[in-house]
Amino acid sequence: MIDYLVQQKARISHALDSYLHGEMKQLFERHPFGPDVADRLVDFSGRGKMIRGALVYLGAELYGHSEPGPATTRLACVMELLQSFLLIHDDIMDGDLLRRGAPSVFAQYEHMGRERQLADPRHFGESMGICAGDVAIFLATALVAHDEVPEGLERKLLRLISTEIARVGLAQMSDVYHGVYPGQVPEQEIIDLYRFKTGRYTFSLPLMCGATIAHAPESDVSTLGLIGEGLGVVFQIKDDYIGLFGETDAIGKTVGSDIASDKKTLYRTFLFDAATEAERARLDTIFGSPDPDADDIDYVLGCMQDHGVVSRVESVLLAYADDTRDTIRNSLPNMPAEGRELLERLLEYNLTREA
Repeated sequence: MIDYLVQQKARISHALDSYLHGEMKQLFERHPFGPDVADRLVDFSGRGKMIRGALVYLGAELYGHSEPGPATTRLACVMELLQSFLLIHDDIMDGDLLRRGAPSVFAQYEHMGRERQLADPRHFGESMGICAGDVAIFLATALVAHDEVPEGLERKLLRLISTEIARVGLAQMSDVYHGVYPGQVPEQEIIDLYRFKTGRYTFSLPLMCGATIAHAPESDVSTLGLIGEGLGVVFQIKDDYIGLFGETDAIGKTVGSDIASDKKTLYRTFLFDAATEAERARLDTIFGSPDPDADDIDYVLGCMQDHGVVSRVESVLLAYADDTRDTIRNSLPNMPAEGRELLERLLEYNLTREA
């Protein structure tokens, strides 16, 4: 599966560069910051794995479209522009200075503000980041309403994409609230956040778009939405593990950033459920601390190991993986067997990835 994703990334990167630096060149060159934004969006998108774009191709392949056409490539670029929009804004909300192994977009603009001795460079950086994200989402919309997208599918795809990105916005509101909420967040609320903030736009949306391009039956497209939710829960739980136990160079963001932002993960919820009163007292001083040191992070990870938190979360992970595998095998009657095998490979990739 990783070879498949790498192969598709090269195609998407080329198409996105051609779109922003070619087709939209006149738009960008008419504005003082236009070429700068185009360059940053190409660079920012290119540093990602481009999983979402690749899954558009996969969604089409599930129903026999093995040769990617221009409409599929357009939609793959749409997914990556949407991803850039969401991540750029997410970094501003979380105050994350590092993304994909480099300064986040708003941090880049903040650096520009300091270099040019602008008033309030932090506010400048955040404002410019918001604008760059806005440019990305509207360019994504323009790509959907393009001549290369088959007539009759434009409205269906626009409705699908708009609805799913609206879901992300609503889920993000819950995430923001959880970030400042001092108490425990129930397990089901966390799972719902994984489902709607990660699962549907990372997996459901691109798979459904690709299947729609391939004229898959509506019932199968809906089922792919449910499968995408399961894939997303597995992906996000694994992502939380990597964020806690990975290395900064490998994961592209600072290890411990989820602790610093007091991100309400299953690991945090299960840890506080199991911790002693004394342990919770210290954990309260670490989670949400702007800059937890190595000893603090080691203490959190040690408590997790002592109380079996990792094993407990893994059991939840495997349960969702089993349910998703069962749906893939038994709820897609119109999909060729080769398509179900591809989906199972994607599930296994989510389970075993290390970055």
